[in-house]
Amino acid sequence: IDPSTLSDQELLDLLEGIEAHRMHAVRPVAIFGIPSGFGAAPGIGFVAIAGTNRRDRRREGDWDGSLAFGLGFGDPVRGIGVTPIVDVTSVSPYHFGSSGKIGVTLSRAVSFGPGWSGSVGLSLENLVRWGDSSVLDPEASLAVSAVHGLGNGMPLMLSAGYGTGVSDGGRDDGGFLGIGLGIAPKAAVGVGWYGDEAVGGATFWPGERGNMQISVGIGDMTDRVSGRRLLLAVSLAGPLSRTR
Repeated sequence: IDPSTLSDQELLDLLEGIEAHRMHAVRPVAIFGIPSGFGAAPGIGFVAIAGTNRRDRRREGDWDGSLAFGLGFGDPVRGIGVTPIVDVTSVSPYHFGSSGKIGVTLSRAVSFGPGWSGSVGLSLENLVRWGDSSVLDPEASLAVSAVHGLGNGMPLMLSAGYGTGVSDGGRDDGGFLGIGLGIAPKAAVGVGWYGDEAVGGATFWPGERGNMQISVGIGDMTDRVSGRRLLLAVSLAGPLSRTR
């Protein structure tokens, strides 16, 4: 499958920043569907499932999905954060795990002035590939994200960047940018531009602990490239090891 049309990596980059976003704002905030400059906090692991009702932007009702998991290492504040990600792109019962890829995000916390916290992230994708994903080329993207905890308790998030495999259905380089706003104690909305399409959606953190994240959105909202589709993602994150 083409991960850019399924938006696997965009969703995973968002999921990597779950803990970082929660630490830097009174309310959680996220931007659905574009890469984030944040990586997973050290010792924080996550597992996520993502799906769409339109594989490769083609026939509606042709559902497709993937399963991913990763873990944060390093020190993004005093050094470099490292988040390896294993993405299983074949999740059918008879072929589970027969196709997939491995990538890594390198992140570094940065300051953008009073009230702002942010991070720069370099994502290296498709470094290891097997099965149907073997046809994918290695890709890279650089993203810068900043979060501002607004005085009224509604945090604002901004992200922008550039990468390979972003435009023209994952075939060309391109840029991306987006804005997100925490509108409730456990809900956020966001809209962005990814290469050649507009993507928007809402993210929710149900439960008391807030370690589950549910995102629902629309890819190619304006149907600019005839690829309007539903995007879904559910993840769980939590500490897997002790860190200083």
